[in-house]
Amino acid sequence: MDKLLPIACVVGICSGCTTWPEEGRGGWAELYHPDAPQNIDGFESALPFQVMNEFEHLSLKLDWLKSRGIKHCMPGQLYQAELMLTRINRTIAADMYSQAQLDMRTFYHQLQQLENHFERVISNTHCIAESKNDDQKLLTKLENLLNSDNQFAFDSFEVTPKYRVRLTQSAELLKMLPATQVLLVGHTDIKGSKVSNFELAYKRAESVKSWLTLYGVNPEQVNTLAQGAQVPFSNEGETAQKQHSDRRVNAYILATSAKAAELTKVKPLTEWTSALEDKE
Repeated sequence: MDKLLPIACVVGICSGCTTWPEEGRGGWAELYHPDAPQNIDGFESALPFQVMNEFEHLSLKLDWLKSRGIKHCMPGQLYQAELMLTRINRTIAADMYSQAQLDMRTFYHQLQQLENHFERVISNTHCIAESKNDDQKLLTKLENLLNSDNQFAFDSFEVTPKYRVRLTQSAELLKMLPATQVLLVGHTDIKGSKVSNFELAYKRAESVKSWLTLYGVNPEQVNTLAQGAQVPFSNEGETAQKQHSDRRVNAYILATSAKAAELTKVKPLTEWTSALEDKE
């Protein structure tokens, strides 16, 4: 027994210093903890307002396909896409954001396939019909997006996060309408000198243009202009609310073709002064 005791001690010490793990606990098992919190930074972790923004983006994509005449070529597939869009809208209305995100992932791929199929159908059948009303709706939606949440902070030309969301959606429409041109007009409140106000107004218009081009819009589609404090938002008395509304960038859809002129009732870019007089 006395002879076995030293041997047992040596075996015990050596077993505690082995480099291999216990059976079933080797490899990635020593690093994997199934009960540990998982960090999910993907599509499913979006916040409610991000879900709404993505939904609006997909809605614009479907509206663009409608404006191109997909109803005349692929009415069945369009009906299925509209059903899916309605389903997502109801899911968001019920605050079921996780389910809405999963549905939007499916809908995104559905729209991609629909667009690709539509392009092939157009090239083979030439089934597109005139859709002036749809084009008018799309141009109106674009102008509304560009002129929503378009105010700026005092003495600042930085685009607000809320306006950037609108610019993202507007950029998608502008990329779908390469023949459309936009005039961005910067404005300021009455505070400050005339020169500084014109400089600030121009910087605001250029800032909006830079965000649109960052989102993929052709710079040649966007033109900028500054009017300083010459054209206030309203003729009311000077209040903080009015001055906030004066610090803005207005967007105008300008005609570049006979068809666009018929739709927008606005003269070409070379006559933008008259166009602004008609719009203001």
